[in-house]
Amino acid sequence: MVKLTFEFDKAEIAKAGLTEDELLAEVREYAKKNKISETSRGVFEKDGEDAVAMLVMIGVETLRKDLAYMKYVKSLVLDDDGDKEDCKESVRDWLIEERLI
Repeated sequence: MVKLTFEFDKAEIAKAGLTEDELLAEVREYAKKNKISETSRGVFEKDGEDAVAMLVMIGVETLRKDLAYMKYVKSLVLDDDGDKEDCKESVRDWLIEERLI
């Protein structure tokens, strides 16, 4: 099982007058379209051969649409069967490198 966890900066969210649910709305839509389960708030899981790619694409698509989203995300942890990595910065760097943002 592969898991992607969004950890938000609660102070930044409050300062902007937003909620975690508002920030997760598009993520949830993407997850639903791609048969990815949200097992608890901000935790998305998928099993199978394409699970890592599908979960990483959640981060890519979310940040590509609005890089300002980064200030609300403390970490974006990808857990591939216990091998955990905060991929927030690597996703941002890849988007910049590919000139997608």
